[in-house]
Amino acid sequence: YQRRVHGDLEIFRLFALSNEFSQLIVREEEKQELQKLLEQVPIPVKETVDEPAAKINVLLQAHISNLKLDGFALMADMVYITQSAARIFRALHEIVLRRGWAQLTDKVLKISIMVERRMWLSHSPLRQFKTIPDDVIRKLERKDISWDRFYDLNPTDLGDLVRNQKIGKNIYKFIHQLPRLDLAAHVQPMYSALI
Repeated sequence: YQRRVHGDLEIFRLFALSNEFSQLIVREEEKQELQKLLEQVPIPVKETVDEPAAKINVLLQAHISNLKLDGFALMADMVYITQSAARIFRALHEIVLRRGWAQLTDKVLKISIMVERRMWLSHSPLRQFKTIPDDVIRKLERKDISWDRFYDLNPTDLGDLVRNQKIGKNIYKFIHQLPRLDLAAHVQPMYSALI
């Protein structure tokens, strides 16, 4: 796979075509469940359900999306794929970093983080807290508010956003449990007399 990869679709496809998974096959009883998963995953898959690369791609995306699987064989394959995913994406990150492809390095690193955290970057960090109902989190994700802005809101404002004042206090508490880093930098040009 020599050509330069540009998008998430191609990165996931590159992962799925890895020789690491050459022994994985698509069993007849898995095809129906794979088709259902194929319709639920956010990044489209070029291959058909009959191809092992499609199975690998769909199972990795299902892992990140926290989708539930029915088949025992699919669960076993997902465990194998996800255990290998962290290592493969770290290696892929090192390769593109050494080649000097900055944008691709950033994308691969982000995908590696998504695999590790089992959460898409478009999702709210509040998904880590299982006590917050999913519908409340989805309401917050649909709002056009940056994550930093949530720190400035008080419990009443958060309650208004989700139309539930009682849960606004809990959301406020969880937001302030997540680490926050404020960083300031002062940049000066370097010249020979300074050294």
